[in-house]
Amino acid sequence: MQAKSPTGRSTPTLGRPGGSRPSVSGSVRGTSPTQRLTIGPVDDKNIITLSQLCTEDLDAKMREKKALNKMLEDLKRSKMQYDNKFSKKKKEVDSATVETMQMDKKLQAVNNSNRVTAAELAGIQNENERLRQDVEALRANLSEVLAAYERECEEIESLKQTLQSTRKELMVETKQRDIVQQDLRASRTAQTLMVHRLDDIERRNRVLKTCVANTINS
Repeated sequence: MQAKSPTGRSTPTLGRPGGSRPSVSGSVRGTSPTQRLTIGPVDDKNIITLSQLCTEDLDAKMREKKALNKMLEDLKRSKMQYDNKFSKKKKEVDSATVETMQMDKKLQAVNNSNRVTAAELAGIQNENERLRQDVEALRANLSEVLAAYERECEEIESLKQTLQSTRKELMVETKQRDIVQQDLRASRTAQTLMVHRLDDIERRNRVLKTCVANTINS
């Protein structure tokens, strides 16, 4: 029979192969060569039989030794293969460990960056909220300013209309003043002429009175 080694190869069993030995008497089968030597009388036939048994035992031991040596070589090769595989796996594990450490460092850096980014984002959101409130206030102020501007525009339009009306009135008043001034100048000229005429009449009256008085006196 054959037994399978850990490497999967079939090796002979360590027991003595009984089927390869020649058939002997029932008193000799199953005993060692020295036991067989003490059993029965020592003769040539027993010696030959004992020699054959020793030779078979020696052959079996040699085959067993070869099988064991072959198994040992297989085990050594398997051990070398396992050692190589273990070395490769150890290198892979070491490499994976290094990569894991590097990835952990990168992950930590990314987490730190994410925390910084989150803080910056929170600051930006707060700033956006403040700016939104400022924009809302500016919009409210703009609405008030636009309403005030519209009121001012209405007042300015009213003032323009009032100014145009006043200008028209001033033009009418100016025309009337010019007419009055012209009338006054004409009146003054007429008055001056009347004064000159009155002076001339008085002068003539005095001359006439003088002539009459002179005539009466003469």
